[in-house]
Amino acid sequence: MSHTFKKAMHRLARWSAIAMAAGAVMSVAAQDVGVTATEILIGEVQPMSGPASLIGKAGAAGSKLAIAEINANGGINGRKLRAIYEDDGYVPARSVSLVKKLIDSDKVFGLTGTTGSSHMVAMLPTIEEAKIPTMVHMAPHPSVVSPRRPTVFMIGPDYDLAGYVPISHMVEKMNKKGGKYGILYQDDDFGKALLSGYQKAVKQYGLNSVAEIPFKRGAKDFSAEVLTLKDKGANAVYLGTLTTESASIMSEFRRLNMDVTLGTLWAGQLPAAVKLAAPSGYQYLIPDYYASNYDAAGLALMEKAKKFLSADDYANFNRYTVSGYVGTMVFAEGIRRCGANVTRVCVVSELNKLQNFSTGGLSGPVSFNNPKAQAVLPIKLFQTDPASGTVKSVTDFIAY
Repeated sequence: MSHTFKKAMHRLARWSAIAMAAGAVMSVAAQDVGVTATEILIGEVQPMSGPASLIGKAGAAGSKLAIAEINANGGINGRKLRAIYEDDGYVPARSVSLVKKLIDSDKVFGLTGTTGSSHMVAMLPTIEEAKIPTMVHMAPHPSVVSPRRPTVFMIGPDYDLAGYVPISHMVEKMNKKGGKYGILYQDDDFGKALLSGYQKAVKQYGLNSVAEIPFKRGAKDFSAEVLTLKDKGANAVYLGTLTTESASIMSEFRRLNMDVTLGTLWAGQLPAAVKLAAPSGYQYLIPDYYASNYDAAGLALMEKAKKFLSADDYANFNRYTVSGYVGTMVFAEGIRRCGANVTRVCVVSELNKLQNFSTGGLSGPVSFNNPKAQAVLPIKLFQTDPASGTVKSVTDFIAY
């Protein structure tokens, strides 16, 4: 081999190495906002104080659990996940300012935890303008996906099904078709969606609805509303409440010695809510699209949480922890499918294709390959056991 040829080969090898290094730098540089060679930054806005703090703290704990598990297993294609958590105190104006902070100042890649219904609706213009991939798993309200927002994905059936399913069960399985029905509901987007589901059941079954009563967000005293229900003779009532309100209402029912069949929505199965309501003695119905703390899948996740969560986060474990865990895992799957070149456009495209993603029994399979990009999960119905302060399944997961 001639000396000239050796020199030419050496130069070629050197330029190849330089080109490869430059290519690697360009590859890292080509990554989207919030993505580096070693990390992907995501953000969450949760109600970790205020009337919905039980929900927000649990949702954040679920996200932390998923991130810790993913990172312990090497991250996603070599990158670790990191999250910034913001507390909106369940105030829509704060939700908007905080999501703007996450997008504009913190430069997060995506949003994996979002707050309540009215808050989510308030944040949507900012999310749409930023074209940031967003996973909604805590407050599945119809207005989130109607009209379709191209980068927004929602896990869970619409809230109206939460109002429909318990009433349907009262009629179909509890022989309550001839009852006098009523509903108490929070006077916002969340409550109105529950009212819609209740009214759907009333119309479908030809029920006698004697009272449809709104209440102000954050209300503590329900004596007047419950007295109205008693005066109307209501004996089958849906509680469109968040957490502690249900216990206050049931206490009033018991004080007035009312024999009433009760249903509420998924927040009603939070351990704290069940224990608060237990002294009233009512075995109320709770629909949910996630496993409970007492299902096999829920118990298995709690065991995993002992390994990865702090004592404070573990103490907040409830169905919203399952929600945060599932939502973050689904979002991570979209990132994983993009391989080394992680961009918002790619993640949105991959999530749009997602079909029958298994959550290991924590919910039904998750699919977004539909016009709304909404995973309309099947619903399981639970009933409380006041004596033990727990809940039990009365149905399997059923598609409605």
